[in-house]
Amino acid sequence: MKRTTIRLAAVAGLLAGLVSGHAFSGDDLGEAATNPVSDLIQFRLQNAYNPSVYNADGYSNAALIQTVVPIPSLAKKFDSLKGIVTRATIPYVSTPDLDVVGRQHGFGDTNFLAFAVPKAAPKNTVWGAGLAMNLPTGGTDRFTGSGTWQAGPSGVVMVSPMKGLQVGALVFHVWDFHDIRDDAADVSTTSIQPILTKHFDKGWYVALPDTPQSYDWKEKNWTLNLGAVLGRVFPVHGRPMQIFGGVYYNPEDNDVPAAKWTVKFQVGWLFPQ
Repeated sequence: MKRTTIRLAAVAGLLAGLVSGHAFSGDDLGEAATNPVSDLIQFRLQNAYNPSVYNADGYSNAALIQTVVPIPSLAKKFDSLKGIVTRATIPYVSTPDLDVVGRQHGFGDTNFLAFAVPKAAPKNTVWGAGLAMNLPTGGTDRFTGSGTWQAGPSGVVMVSPMKGLQVGALVFHVWDFHDIRDDAADVSTTSIQPILTKHFDKGWYVALPDTPQSYDWKEKNWTLNLGAVLGRVFPVHGRPMQIFGGVYYNPEDNDVPAAKWTVKFQVGWLFPQ
């Protein structure tokens, strides 16, 4: 996986060098990078390390590939739409030491979100609605994936009441609709990602975590990510990049292996349209 990540980083760097340059304000691009439905292609490499895990020994880790891809050609077919934005997150998971089986490695479920963004919106506001899916790319591995197809609605709203401040929420809910593993659990989960971002000079910003707070309606419990991130958007050889680091805390011990503390880091490449 390490070699794969390095190769992907090299490919993304090459693509960044091939994309034609655009003049941009670092501050404006920073706000676009933290807008979930901006017209900005993004390729991100993230790593979420959990040094402390409830109900299991040792650490867990998730290496994440995330893409944000607007589809303007599809949006142009509808007069009322400003854009269509897709977002996919593919994880490679290393579990903590589990009873009997020990540490397990493999792909987890892929989360896919798609938002249709209308042209009509209040001043300084963007919003979108669409589809959420969890694809069982973890296969039948019961330690790294759910073993089931999941889908449901998604929505996002964000307001910029003043320059450099973004407030809102991204919400989605998924239910299972097709199992690929006989012992797959029923799923009904709501995920809420509060948005609160403050931008500063030279591309710096602070924000709430980009990892949602989730409520499991079957088990009647929360999984929380309380914390903050510090990030920056800046040019490297004239091409824009985004980095951030964050620390999150989950106070909810639900008697299953789950992260207590998370340290997350991202490096991303931005491709203005």
